[in-house]
Amino acid sequence: MKLTIKAVVAAKPQDAAYKLSDGNGLYLYVSPAGTKVWRANYVHDGKQKTATYGQYPAVSLAQARQINADRKAGMAAQAKAVPTFKQIAERWLVVKLQSLSNDKHKKQIPSTLEEYVYPDIGDRPIDQIKRADLVAVVQKISRIPETAHRVAGRICSVFDFAQDSGVIENHPAAGLSRVLPSNKVKKPRGCIPPTQGEVKALFAAIDTYEESVTLLALKFIAHTFVRTIELRGMRWSEVDFANMVWVIPEERMKLRIPHVVPLTRQTVAILEELKKYSSESDLVVESPIVRGSTISENTMLFALYRLGYRGRMTVHGFRVLASTVLNQQPQFSADAIERQLAHKESDEVRAAYHRAEYLPQRRDIMTWWSDWLDAQCNC
Repeated sequence: MKLTIKAVVAAKPQDAAYKLSDGNGLYLYVSPAGTKVWRANYVHDGKQKTATYGQYPAVSLAQARQINADRKAGMAAQAKAVPTFKQIAERWLVVKLQSLSNDKHKKQIPSTLEEYVYPDIGDRPIDQIKRADLVAVVQKISRIPETAHRVAGRICSVFDFAQDSGVIENHPAAGLSRVLPSNKVKKPRGCIPPTQGEVKALFAAIDTYEESVTLLALKFIAHTFVRTIELRGMRWSEVDFANMVWVIPEERMKLRIPHVVPLTRQTVAILEELKKYSSESDLVVESPIVRGSTISENTMLFALYRLGYRGRMTVHGFRVLASTVLNQQPQFSADAIERQLAHKESDEVRAAYHRAEYLPQRRDIMTWWSDWLDAQCNC
């Protein structure tokens, strides 16, 4: 029995998640939090998989049916021709744009594809586009390096979407930006100076970023100064809100020792915002494009590049910044700072014991650090 708009609108959250079937594999997933997501189960290469088409009402019932129909057609062995790059890009945009909060970026992304990409490869079947074709597209606009790098990133995202949707097995767009000149001539330093003006400018730039999950991830890693791998794998089950701590398991730690990160009112507020973008997955920084997966390894770094910080700031730079500033504060011991940075302990026997060593001092350090960042930004 087909779903109706009335039934979709009337669907209310319950204690447990549930599904409302529309037929043809399509269903509406309703979470206990009230989020409504269009999904479809299918089998590919003998494995059960789930396709996610976006949230209602950003994606309407009619749009979900069309996306589902297109996907099934694209995967059918004897179906019509492989979709064009433009057709895939338009499906990607349906999902991508709903994750953006900035109206300016919602207009910019489609317009850059229209202006710089579609004229050359928009009407070509996506599986027929070669690496050389993509190189030619981005090198044509290399005179405007920032735009060229953004276009290269968006082309790669469209091909990623096609691959994840089962339309193609592999694609030629990976690492496309490397054929372009660097945005900055200046030799990378990796970290901004610890001055109020520089920190304030960096956070003001982060606040303009076009994708909300990446924006919040950058803020969270700035406040916690953990490593990228430690944050990417972060799960809600690792967070103890009652005791205000996040315990990172040993398998994600460089030293293979569990690590405790005290939470502050600022980091808890960021986590509460991130919850708004989570599906039923346990992941904290879940990809808005490929649900059930974390953001990619370079998502935050490339975001800093796009914000104009290539050569000036890296994700690791937040660790450098925190270490520099905290070690200038006489009230904090170097040992407590090093423990919070999870640096290698010279005494390996001692290191194996105290994952929460200096925890009271580390709570003070983290609270002071979050407040210091707020003060630099006049928050």
